[in-house]
Amino acid sequence: MLLALLCTIILIAAVAGLFFSVGLAAALIGGLFMGISMTVIKLFILPRFEKRDKMRLANDNVRIIPEKLEVRYDNYKNGYVIDCYYHSPETGRQFVFTTQPLPNDPTPYLRDTKITVVANRIDYSNYYVDLGGIGGYLPDNRL
Repeated sequence: MLLALLCTIILIAAVAGLFFSVGLAAALIGGLFMGISMTVIKLFILPRFEKRDKMRLANDNVRIIPEKLEVRYDNYKNGYVIDCYYHSPETGRQFVFTTQPLPNDPTPYLRDTKITVVANRIDYSNYYVDLGGIGGYLPDNRL
């Protein structure tokens, strides 16, 4: 995400520089290339970084089994989310881990499943909820 932001800033600066030095035609061509570059970054580069981060979390960090699950419809995200509650015995803190929005209500699929949360050992705010146990509900058994 930081890489995309940095590329956007550089490309905007380059387009502004072209506009003031060469003219409008060059600025429009630069804007075209900026749009193509951002599309390539969003479609091909960012998913690789997200996949790598998930693999790093899965291999190097702790798996947490939530104590309680709640399903709710989130109007802001336009989908159903599962809130996973966990009480840490070491610190005594309560944590709530939320899934990505799901298109349909997953409540019927939660009865026999084992949902786990993969979190960073040091910072629990870096996590993802592994919904692999919901079998037929999600395509490819993942988000």
